Amino acid sequence: MENSPTQLGIAAFCTLAILNCLFLMVLLLKKRPYKSSADLFLALLLLAISLRVSKSIFYYLSPEISSFAISVGLMGKLAIGPLLFLYMKVNHSNKKLGGWDMLHFMPSFIAITTGWAMNLSALTLGYWSGTILLGIYLALSWKNYLSEKEPKPHNTASITKSFLVGVGLIWATFVFQIFSRGIEMYMLGTFIASLILYGLIFKVAVFTVKKTKTNGNKTALSRQKLERVKRLIEEHFTNEKVYLDSNINLNEFSKSIEQPAYVVSHTINQVYGKKFPEFVNSYRIKEVKRILLNQVLSDYTIEGVAYEVGFNTPSAFYNAFKKETGCSPKEFIGKEKDYSML
Repeated sequence: MENSPTQLGIAAFCTLAILNCLFLMVLLLKKRPYKSSADLFLALLLLAISLRVSKSIFYYLSPEISSFAISVGLMGKLAIGPLLFLYMKVNHSNKKLGGWDMLHFMPSFIAITTGWAMNLSALTLGYWSGTILLGIYLALSWKNYLSEKEPKPHNTASITKSFLVGVGLIWATFVFQIFSRGIEMYMLGTFIASLILYGLIFKVAVFTVKKTKTNGNKTALSRQKLERVKRLIEEHFTNEKVYLDSNINLNEFSKSIEQPAYVVSHTINQVYGKKFPEFVNSYRIKEVKRILLNQVLSDYTIEGVAYEVGFNTPSAFYNAFKKETGCSPKEFIGKEKDYSML
């Protein structure tokens, strides 16, 4: 049975979205202003969505597509959630990935290696399960985004929110397809998903262009501003000892020195190689070491000193102390006594 002009037109519209998506993916991987693992996950996320939507296009034009083609679409669908979640992990939670994180892609691996041998009922069950799994990953990704303590630059926050909303809407089209009746209603979901994909493509394209334009001035701006912000930070930490406040946070401190939070965070990261909480703790540990070395513990326990310099819990203090010095407070005191006897 031949496809009607309307069917071919809808398929062409959706296919064009896929082609633009793949082109942008290559741009992110090869042409981006600076490399980052976040860009990699963003590119792979576009690829995963493309694979899933492509399956729907083929199914619309020819319902008798092979099990292998269906399993490729299933692989893409099962990868969308993990890729979004890991993108949030590296870009907003600033966490490093480990080998265990690759286990998130185990369902996708199973789909592409065994899906071709499955019958239609098993593959359909896989698509339903994939929709539920994507919903879970989407909820976890939103949780990471909403719990973010250190604000990101406006452009970064904007692109992230766009993808969270976009993937959420695409997930809704998957749910719609599960409960839809008839190929035309099924394709309506694919058409809507393609429209959303066009929006994401536009957002990423604008984001990439802005990064390209600003990248040339990034070094010059850093040279002029980093030193000034560094002086402001050190003045407040050294002279005013703001680290003694147990409730100090990036937002409030940034307001106190009249600088954007992301500028303060970027400066501390570039100059000291630390995140804001680590930077604060480094000053607190210096103060603790000064007290320990001056042997003024007669009125305090070590935990009491920790509270005095701004730590909220003994465990946070001990962890920070060992990270900064490589030993416990008691070991530090013992070493200093040994040195003083030489």
